[in-house]
Amino acid sequence: MFPLTSSRYNARSHAVLAVDIVGSSQATDDLLDPMKSEMEHRVAEALCTVGLAWSDARHFRETGDGVMLAYPEQAIGQVVEVVFHLDHLMRSRNRYARTPMRARVAVHCGPMAENHRYHRTYITLTRLLTAGTFTGAVAHWCRLDPVGEKFGAGVVISQQVWRNVVEPFAVALVPPARCAQITAVAADFVDNAWIHFPGLDAEAALADIGVERAAARPSRESATGLDGFVTGPAPPTGCDVVSLAGSPLPGLNGSHAFPVPRQSDEGA
Repeated sequence: MFPLTSSRYNARSHAVLAVDIVGSSQATDDLLDPMKSEMEHRVAEALCTVGLAWSDARHFRETGDGVMLAYPEQAIGQVVEVVFHLDHLMRSRNRYARTPMRARVAVHCGPMAENHRYHRTYITLTRLLTAGTFTGAVAHWCRLDPVGEKFGAGVVISQQVWRNVVEPFAVALVPPARCAQITAVAADFVDNAWIHFPGLDAEAALADIGVERAAARPSRESATGLDGFVTGPAPPTGCDVVSLAGSPLPGLNGSHAFPVPRQSDEGA
């Protein structure tokens, strides 16, 4: 029996990616292997575009028609951007193919031990990928675009990746304004997540499949009713709150609010 020590467990945070072929179970048997090989080739192309290599992936797992890959945590921004390039590659491919192909993508970040074969981080990743609301939104775009020229790939993003990477505008190709919040529900799993379809309206997809739009989230930095401003405590009596667009601090929107003494209505 080995003692459980930090040196033996050796878990490090990884950026993880899952890719799955949409509707592969409906394909004929002669297309299954070619579809899987082609999807892996397209994913490798998308990874190369963002500066990652298929061969450098850690904890490689095959999941039927899909794959799960892990990279060092600092690559999380690149991993998120994979969906943008994969969507372009799939749509370009579908213009000339008899059978369209599309991909579902999930992105998460969590600890993984080098000497372990089964990881909680991959379990969470799988639950996100199979969340009913996400798969319903994917099916919605498949119905609207049967030939696959407008929709090639969509992504579901974990709450951790959203808060630390996407929401702070750290990923230019996946703007937070083009993402929609969902509740990811799967077997033994419930959590907030965000979905994104490059060039398409995620909110419209949710509305069309009957999912109520999530309530607006207050700014994390907002301490008063001024949504979107970085504010402090409530202003003292006799003061007004004035906003000023100044030099933004890292992670903030660049707008600041501060109290100033209120002048009397009767003059100076």
